[in-house]
Amino acid sequence: MNPDAAGKQKINILLVDDQPGKLASYEVILAELGENLIKTSSAKEALEVLLKTDIAVVLVDVCMPELDGFELAQMIREHPRFKETAIIFISAVLLSELDSLRAYEMGGVDYVSVPVVPGVLRAKVRVFVDLYRKSKELERINNELESRVKERTAELEAAIAQQELLAREVDHRARNALAVIQSIVSMMPDTPGGKMAKVIEGRIRAMARAHTLLSQARWEGADLYKLVNEELEPFRAGDRVKIHGQAAAIKPAVAQNFALAIHELATNAAKYGALSAQKGRLDVSWTLSPSGLVMTWSESGSPNSGPPTKKGFGTKVIEASIKHQLTGVIESDWSSGSLVCTLRVPAEHFSEMVARSADEPPEEEDVMEPRPSMVDPRINGRRILLVEDEPLVAMMMTQMIADMGGQVIGPFGTLRDAIDGLPEEGLDAAVLDVNVGGELIYPLAERLERDGTPLMFLTGYDSKSVDRRFVTARVLTKPIEGPELASALASLLEAQPKARAHA
Repeated sequence: MNPDAAGKQKINILLVDDQPGKLASYEVILAELGENLIKTSSAKEALEVLLKTDIAVVLVDVCMPELDGFELAQMIREHPRFKETAIIFISAVLLSELDSLRAYEMGGVDYVSVPVVPGVLRAKVRVFVDLYRKSKELERINNELESRVKERTAELEAAIAQQELLAREVDHRARNALAVIQSIVSMMPDTPGGKMAKVIEGRIRAMARAHTLLSQARWEGADLYKLVNEELEPFRAGDRVKIHGQAAAIKPAVAQNFALAIHELATNAAKYGALSAQKGRLDVSWTLSPSGLVMTWSESGSPNSGPPTKKGFGTKVIEASIKHQLTGVIESDWSSGSLVCTLRVPAEHFSEMVARSADEPPEEEDVMEPRPSMVDPRINGRRILLVEDEPLVAMMMTQMIADMGGQVIGPFGTLRDAIDGLPEEGLDAAVLDVNVGGELIYPLAERLERDGTPLMFLTGYDSKSVDRRFVTARVLTKPIEGPELASALASLLEAQPKARAHA
């Protein structure tokens, strides 16, 4: 179809007659329609045109040599592409009722007798041209609607998938946060109820503050200045505390662990260090460079002139957060009579940013005491690989397994460390976090299965998220209770000869 002067697409009309004079007369009669007229002098020529061109109406003479109009109509109708093409017969002889019936059976939609009345022929052709044009327009609109429906369906499916992903991620983060809180509570030494509640509340507040800062920044990173400032706000009366450092954001995956480390440093300073004395001073500063963050925690005027004789639980939290979770370094110097602590943390955990603000206080330190024995004979003496990248959860589970009498190999916080750390003498079982340091644990799981080591998975996601290759493996969802872990380990080990792995 070619557009006319008004921009409307011209419709193709095929004229078929073996007499040039008739073709010329039809052309003159139909010229008024303003459509594209194609003239052919035989059925064969007409078929060639039909195969190459979209035709709306075929005007065909009944009486032609070789193939007559009826035979041509039958051939046209047998082709699936031309089932809806309008065919109008022109007959120079009077058609009987049987001939008319045959015309309709061959696919004709109308017929005109000779002599042709120009107005009648134009009217008949115009009807089918208009029908063709409207059907094409309707087809175009339907195609557009189908395309829009497909686009909208795809958008809705993408939105639903995004909501499901978001829901799973929220669930995962909530489970991991609960697991950290559980580890904080479960590993605390026996402490009087009121004091214990205060200590737990302080640690949970530290995590909540980090969560709030992350939420305010749309989970792009927590403002380091705000995080430190809010932990030390209760002690900032006068000029006791100074905080200064370049604007930096700590990434979501480690922000709560860093917040716990700062909270424990502040708690220790408030109970034993410079902030426990009226004239004590604290200076916290940091720099961020391509090599990493260097934070200096400098106390002066502390009533204690040396390091503590016992390592408390809070100190272990600091080490677990900085050393294990953030793969950093802690340097403590008491040569000035007060603590000067330097934290060196890889740059990968931070990004540059600008922001500031404040909130709540730190709490007290507590000292780890020996835990009562809960040895399980089914687990006692067994070698159990533990892979878990959340240091506090790893610390809690290590303690749980040790309480059961098991020997922990690890814990490892990365897939590479876990693979490199596999002992030559073998294992009795393995407890594997599904996602460690952003990597899936499955390569290690496959290796352990090949070696015949029974294993179970830990995850903050739904248990159904574990790869189908390990459909028969036990899956524990965080947070994990001691009895649940003991039961799962015992079921793994009951069918496992104790001497197999390391006899």
